[in-house]
Amino acid sequence: MPFRAFFLAILILIPTYLGIFVAFYAPNALAEDSTQNHQYSPMLFGALGLNTIPNARMAPAGTISAGVSTLDPYVHGFLGFQMADPLFIAVRQSAEVSNINASADRLYPGVDLKLQLMKENRYRPAVALGLQSAIGHKRMAGEYLALSKRYRDFDFTAGMGWGRFGSAGHIDNPLKSFSGHFGSARSLDGEMPNDVADWFTGEKIGLFGGVEYFTSFVDGLSVKLDWGADRYVAERTAFGFNAPAPWSAGLAYQPVPWANMSVAMQGTDKVMGRLSVQGSPDSWPFKNHQETQPEPLRRFRTELALPGQMEVSANSDGIMLYDASRDMHFAQAKLHINAHTPMPLQLGQTVRHMANHAGPAIEELYITPTLHNLRGPTVRLIRSDFEQALAQKQGSPAEIWRNAAFITHNEKPEGAKEESSFRLIDYFKPTNFRLILDNDFSLSEEDSGTLYRTALIIEKTAPKFFGLLTSGAAVRINISDNLDNIRKFRPRVLLPVRSNVDEFADTRVSVERLYTSFTHSFNPNLHTALTTGYLEEMYAGFGGEILYRPFGKRFALGAESWLALKRDPDANMHMGLNGDHLLSGHVNAWYDIPNLDLTVQGRAGRYLAEDVGASLALQKDFKNGAKLEGFVTVSDNADFDVFGGTTHAYNGIRFSLPLGSIKHVPQGSEIRVKIAPQGRDIGQSIDNPLPLYEATESFSKDHLIAHWNSVLE
Repeated sequence: MPFRAFFLAILILIPTYLGIFVAFYAPNALAEDSTQNHQYSPMLFGALGLNTIPNARMAPAGTISAGVSTLDPYVHGFLGFQMADPLFIAVRQSAEVSNINASADRLYPGVDLKLQLMKENRYRPAVALGLQSAIGHKRMAGEYLALSKRYRDFDFTAGMGWGRFGSAGHIDNPLKSFSGHFGSARSLDGEMPNDVADWFTGEKIGLFGGVEYFTSFVDGLSVKLDWGADRYVAERTAFGFNAPAPWSAGLAYQPVPWANMSVAMQGTDKVMGRLSVQGSPDSWPFKNHQETQPEPLRRFRTELALPGQMEVSANSDGIMLYDASRDMHFAQAKLHINAHTPMPLQLGQTVRHMANHAGPAIEELYITPTLHNLRGPTVRLIRSDFEQALAQKQGSPAEIWRNAAFITHNEKPEGAKEESSFRLIDYFKPTNFRLILDNDFSLSEEDSGTLYRTALIIEKTAPKFFGLLTSGAAVRINISDNLDNIRKFRPRVLLPVRSNVDEFADTRVSVERLYTSFTHSFNPNLHTALTTGYLEEMYAGFGGEILYRPFGKRFALGAESWLALKRDPDANMHMGLNGDHLLSGHVNAWYDIPNLDLTVQGRAGRYLAEDVGASLALQKDFKNGAKLEGFVTVSDNADFDVFGGTTHAYNGIRFSLPLGSIKHVPQGSEIRVKIAPQGRDIGQSIDNPLPLYEATESFSKDHLIAHWNSVLE
């Protein structure tokens, strides 16, 4: 593969979507150190560091970085994600190439991890543990333990390395004292991928160190000096490479908060260069929803009580309110929420309409949120709290929260009206449409370098069809891809799960989804869904899910099962079925990690290739609707890996950026990017068209707390 094509794919295709939002963004892209104006920048391979060695520094949680770097004999492209304050994950593709106009002799993909074990304080350094090519090619694989300590404008780093970072072999591997496994000889090259058994092994390790000086005379400019322990053993053996001296000296410059560049001399005969951009989805200028002007709350209560007018007034304001009524002491209503708008904002807007027509005596307002026939906890709000905050300008969201109550059982206030049924709610409402710019990339392909696919998905969901069913439909328009490389380099299996993705991408327009779901909440903590139809691009079928998600708790438990029927890529609009049917099922668990703003999801069960295994995912949600997720799946079946061998693992990263606040663009519209190996069969599951955990997110206490300030907007 010509390296020029690889370079363009890294430099243009992947950073394109990152560049969209950093172009709108200036002040907060890469947060400053809490005490001084020190902007740490990436090393050669993408993690924060000096020139060629890593340090123990971390970017702020949620930061996404992308870049290209070069040092003979490699050019590296990387896309990094700071999943949480202590965890960094990067997808990297390294090409062995003499110059940009030449074809790459080899490609060495990998997934890199960096975990901060300890933060710096006045007396101790920051400590980080890193694994380069934790999953990937042996040529680039190495582990390290780095320590960093700042003194004024100087940031000192020292550490020890294994594999690529320790090929100098300065001292014996200290881990040998714990187990003889760590002292076994380690291959620094080969056709088998690096795996867990290789981590931290080797008879000897190397020591590295360096310093970064942040200049005071040019803002954003720093000087980097380091001494590494990489002696290019694999390259000297493979093609007689003339390894450079271990020291390097260079400059790093950040002219704007979202861009960084560096140049350095490696010894006296090699030059290193790097260009990268970084930013956080929090800085994305758009949101999932469009700003609206809410109904003003009347300054004084009127004597006239018009319960029916609550619904009319709310619906005219775009709020789907129904079953509104009042009693002697309270008013109640059901609110069909917009899934793309924070629920506290919708609660606050609903209160305005209820209070304006509730008459003079009503104090308590009960609002029951619903979505896709699922029901959240009934929220009791005090009318006078809103009057004081909105009309008298003397209240706050905190005071409203203090007096609010959340009813999670099925009991209703005495005299409460029963729910109506068989009601058609705005089935054809335009806001039920959304657009998704869907992008799949893979940097982890040794046979074809970079694979990509871009499509536009037009999706519609009917929120409540005659009070019983939720239905949805979506059309996929394939825009561009290079998936023909899959059929060139890989054998075609007899019963493909997703390895024939190239055949589905050949059709310009196809049906993505066409399904109907029966959904029901037994109570605000327990939900279920039964779904049938065309579930996703490659599969039809039917199945069900149940979810237990107690309000106010950090955990949730669930299970799902699907009878999946493979769709025929040669049929018109992919509407035909090819006869393959598979039974899959999983038990699921979620846990919200306190203080890290992260959700961990674990699942175990049977996947679509009839393989059995487990998955682990980390997801971070941002207040503007952006999402960032990293996942890994391991199963008992083997798939072709990027090195021509086999692998039991499937892993990747997803992130999405909202577009719903752009004028004339439907609410909930977004850009989706998935970075994972393409055309894989193991570890694959149905893309559930109506996942209950996602559907009930607006009902959760964490969501209410995160967005509660919007209750008065």
